[in-house]
Amino acid sequence: MTLLFLAAGLGGITAPPDAVPARAERFIRERLKLERYRAAAADLNGDHSLEIFVYAAGQRRCGSGGCTLFILTPDARSYRIVTRLTVTRPPIRVLEASTHGWNDLGVRVAGGGIQAYEARLRFDGRAYPSNPTVAPAVPAGNARGLAVLE
Repeated sequence: MTLLFLAAGLGGITAPPDAVPARAERFIRERLKLERYRAAAADLNGDHSLEIFVYAAGQRRCGSGGCTLFILTPDARSYRIVTRLTVTRPPIRVLEASTHGWNDLGVRVAGGGIQAYEARLRFDGRAYPSNPTVAPAVPAGNARGLAVLE
């Protein structure tokens, strides 16, 4: 399996500042209304187009269990939100395994009284689970993958 990764912001697999496409940055600012975030990109479904990971920051998007993570995919003119995940913490990993043609994701879950662990999120054909602390998310165990946001 070959994964293509690009990142902008802090940590993760770094690349030049323009690695996350300008139209994705516009979508993040204008549609998601985010001013503080980290973004990275990886092809999750093998179509040679980059999905965008957007890890929000700030009081409105974070709580004791972590922050909101958006997964965006390109559409004809802009992007659409594949999934909005709550209570996530870095590292965010793209796992080698895939479900319904999309790579599984690993997200760290901790805080709010939860013993820290990595949750494995599987694509159901339309989206990833929106809350990694409940089923169908499961512990990732020893799943192999690469971090896109740390």
